[in-house]
Amino acid sequence: MREVFLLGRIFAFGLVTPMGIYANDLFYTCPKAIEEQWFYRAAIYGTWLIPVIYSNEEVESIKLVYEGEIFMANIVPDTLKISKFIMRSIKKGSTSLGG
Repeated sequence: MREVFLLGRIFAFGLVTPMGIYANDLFYTCPKAIEEQWFYRAAIYGTWLIPVIYSNEEVESIKLVYEGEIFMANIVPDTLKISKFIMRSIKKGSTSLGG
């Protein structure tokens, strides 16, 4: 995915997946995503892109740009253990949730 660097921040797109929002090689979650069932929708209807802002120095959280607002998303626990395995499955078109 294409990234733009500005003032120490990276502007890019994250991928909404059944496991969380994949950005910066990690998975993230936030109350807005849970409230609107993004991860369930990604499992049923497929993944989609969302604009994100992050810094490689601060990997614990990212900012999501959604419907004209900015939301803070936090890293999913144990994301380093699962991210590479899950992304390989998603890129191949299959997930453990029925793909």
